[in-house]
Amino acid sequence: MNIILLDGYVDEPSCLGVPPYISFYIRYCAGAIWEAGHDLIYLTIDEYRQESPKIRAFKKANMLMVIGGAIVPGKYLGGTPASIPEIRHLAEDFKGTRILGGPIARFEYSGAKRAKKLRDVFDFMPKMDLDAFVYDLLVHNSTRDRLRNEKEWRTWAIKGSNVITQHPDFPKPLIIELESYRGCVRYFTGGCSFCIEPLFGEPVFRHPEDIIEEIAALSRMGAMNYRLGGQSCIFSYKAKELGKTETPKPDPLKIENLLKGIRRAAPNIEVLHTDNANPAVIAEHPDEVKRILKSLVKYCTSGNVLALGMESADPKVIKANNLNATPDQVMKAVSLINEFGAERGENGMPKLLPGINILCGLSGETKSTYEHNFRFLMDILEAGQLLRRVNIRQVSPVRTNFDVKMSHTEFLRFKKRVRERFDNKMLKLMVPIDTILRRIYIEKIQGNLSYGRQVGTYPLLVGIPYQIKEGRIIDVIITDHGQRSVTGIEHPMNVNLASLKALSSLPNIGKKRAARIIRSRPFRSKQEFLSALDDETVARNLLGYITF
Repeated sequence: MNIILLDGYVDEPSCLGVPPYISFYIRYCAGAIWEAGHDLIYLTIDEYRQESPKIRAFKKANMLMVIGGAIVPGKYLGGTPASIPEIRHLAEDFKGTRILGGPIARFEYSGAKRAKKLRDVFDFMPKMDLDAFVYDLLVHNSTRDRLRNEKEWRTWAIKGSNVITQHPDFPKPLIIELESYRGCVRYFTGGCSFCIEPLFGEPVFRHPEDIIEEIAALSRMGAMNYRLGGQSCIFSYKAKELGKTETPKPDPLKIENLLKGIRRAAPNIEVLHTDNANPAVIAEHPDEVKRILKSLVKYCTSGNVLALGMESADPKVIKANNLNATPDQVMKAVSLINEFGAERGENGMPKLLPGINILCGLSGETKSTYEHNFRFLMDILEAGQLLRRVNIRQVSPVRTNFDVKMSHTEFLRFKKRVRERFDNKMLKLMVPIDTILRRIYIEKIQGNLSYGRQVGTYPLLVGIPYQIKEGRIIDVIITDHGQRSVTGIEHPMNVNLASLKALSSLPNIGKKRAARIIRSRPFRSKQEFLSALDDETVARNLLGYITF
C-alpha cells in the first residue's frame, strides 16, 4: 500500500513541529508504517500548497494520514500550519482511506472547536497515538484507539528516523524535535487548569538509552540539530519522589548521562537545545539544579532557552488555576539560570537563558492581573537578569472553557506595553550593538529586507536591510534593536563585492558614500579604503565591519 504522510505541522506546549522543526509524531508514524511493511511519501503542507512534484504521488496513494494542530499558535517564518479549510479541501480531494491525527484530532481544536467540521471528510480521527492506530489498522485491520507501548515507542522512533531525509529543510536548517517523556509530575493534583500534559496521567519516561539510540540513528541519516523537548520540565526527567510531591527532587546524574550520551551518539552535532522547565522545581532544589545547569551549559550549545511556565504573577489567578509556581519561585529560577548560563557562547548568544510564558484569559483574571505581570517583568529588568523572550498569549480552551471577563483590547494594551517598555531594553542588554551572531540562516526575503535566524529553540529574528539569497548561512553584526528582533549586517562585509544597498547599511554610510566606495573599488588594502572616503574617522570606524 502506498501511503501519504502529510505534515500539517503541530505546535504544542511541549512539541514544536513548524519548520525548521520536524515533530516526533511524524517519525513515529513513519516508523509504524515501515514496520508494518508499507511504503510512504512524506509531504509537508507547504509542499502541497506549492504543488510539489510529490503531489503526483498524493493522487495515486491508497491512504492519506494528516498530522496537525497548532495548540499554541504563534508567528511563523519557516512555514504556516495547515488551516481547517485546507485540511478539509485536501481530504475531499483524496480518493482513498483518510485519517486525521495529532492534537487537532485529539482535542478537536483549532482556534475554536471547528475541527468537528472535519469528521465528515475523514474516515478515522483517533484521539490517542496515530502511529499505534495506523499500525493496528495495517497489520491487524483493527481500529482500536490506543497509546503506543514502550517497545513500540523505541522501535518506531528509531525506524522512522529515515523520514527526515524527505523534509524540504534537510539537512539544514532542519531541527529534530525529540521526546523525553510524556505527562506532568503534577498529574495527581490535576496540574495547571489549561494544560494538556496532566491528562496523560502519571509521567512515562523514555529510557535514556532509547533516546540516545534514536539520536544515533538520526545522526546516521545526516541530522545535525536537535531539541530535547516533549517534556513539561527537563529538570523532572527521571525525578525522584514522583507522585509524592509536586516538586520532585531532580536526578542530576541521570540528566548528565543522557546529555553526555547524546553528544557521543551524534559526533556531527551542531545544535543541542532543550525546552520547558518548572520554576518551582528549580527554586525548591537549588543544589541539584545547579549540577544540572552545569551539565546543560557543558553539553548543550549556545542560545539554549529554558521556557519557564510562570503563566501569571497574580496570586489570585495562580490559586484559581492551580498554577505551578509563585512569582518568588520564578524569580529564583531566573536568577539561578542566569548565574550559570548568561555568559556569551561561541555563536554570539548567551549559553543558556530563561524564557517566561505569560497566559492571559485564565480564571480569576482582572485588570490588576496585567499590572502584576508587568511589574514582575520590570523587576527582572531592574535586577539586571536576562530573559531570552517573553511569550504572551491568550489561553486556548483545549482542556476547559474559561470565563474571560477582560476585553481583548486590554490584552492587546498589556502586550504593547511589554513590547515597548520591556522587550527593547532586554534585547539591548542581551545582544548589545556590535555583538556578532554566528550562523544566521536566511529564511525569507520581503522587498529589500532579508530575514534570518540561528537554528535552535526560540531563535532571535535578525532583519538585514538588503537582499541576501535565501538558504545562505552568514555571520551578522548587530546594528540596531527592535522590540522582539534586531537589525544586523553581514560580518565581515566584503566591500569589493557588496551591493550599493548593503554598503549603505554600514554605520554612517549613506547612499553617497556607498556610491563613492563602489566607484573607487576594488580595494587592495586598508589604506586604499581609508583614502577613498571623505571622512577618515568614519572610514576607520568601519574597519571592524569589513573585509577586502
